[in-house]
Amino acid sequence: MRMILRNAVLAGALVTIALTPWPARLAASDAALPTESAAVPTAPRQGVDGAPGGNGFRLSYDVYKSGFRALSLDFDVTLAGGRYRTDARLESAGLIGWMFDWRLDATSAGALQEQASIVPQHHRRANSWRGKVRSVEIAYQAGTPAEVRAEPPYSERPDRAVAPDLLPGAVDPMSAVTAIVLANATGPLCPPATAVYDGRRRYDAQLTPLGRTTLKASNYAAYAGEAEGCQMRFQRIAGFKRDDERMNNITIDIWLADVGTGAGRVPVRLQLHTPWGTGFAHLARAQRADGTLVFGAAD
Repeated sequence: MRMILRNAVLAGALVTIALTPWPARLAASDAALPTESAAVPTAPRQGVDGAPGGNGFRLSYDVYKSGFRALSLDFDVTLAGGRYRTDARLESAGLIGWMFDWRLDATSAGALQEQASIVPQHHRRANSWRGKVRSVEIAYQAGTPAEVRAEPPYSERPDRAVAPDLLPGAVDPMSAVTAIVLANATGPLCPPATAVYDGRRRYDAQLTPLGRTTLKASNYAAYAGEAEGCQMRFQRIAGFKRDDERMNNITIDIWLADVGTGAGRVPVRLQLHTPWGTGFAHLARAQRADGTLVFGAAD
């Protein structure tokens, strides 16, 4: 169950869909990399890299598996001065949270260019499972992954190494989710492919249109109304175990609508189809950059 839902967020989900970047030394970027797990800030929000103000939005999701609330996800995007910063927290919730104490915190930041094109500068994520923490930091040079630092360190596997020529243009999973969400917000839906590198594996997140549908509210889903959809699939490129085909068998249906954040369309529902079963992520709350609640009930 944890693997299903984690894959959703890192890939696109976020919203995921949770939740990374080679020839330069990391020392030059140490000051810019967060030193602790990144948590979603509370309103009033901070701008990029601590500067006041900025635009953006905050989205909160409840994730369900087999009718049980399994995870909560907060996804916070700040846009200011031609830069972006995304903070996300994914953690076990409900009965699942009582049984399994798991949390993922992630932060990515960099330059924001026209047409939702992003150039990452640093990324950090920390995965906590029953008191044990694995953290990964990625530094970029001119938008290309420059060095990865993992604690505990990744094992060396020459047979699964990612060739340097596969890294230019690849972004960490959080930056990939940010780019996809921003591109879908106001531009043409479903950008065809986003190159992703999570620090160990290189893959493509590919989107195809699903058309329009009418979503109904339920005990789990707060949003009701028209929505436009994209289906996300993944193509393995490098760094995977030779016989591990699980990522190839995952699809995520992402349904988007404008709920009043001021940013345009945002994901309101995600349906995850995986080898382990099906899961759903439903938008529970949405806030504007100034903290104004525009969708759902206050937490």
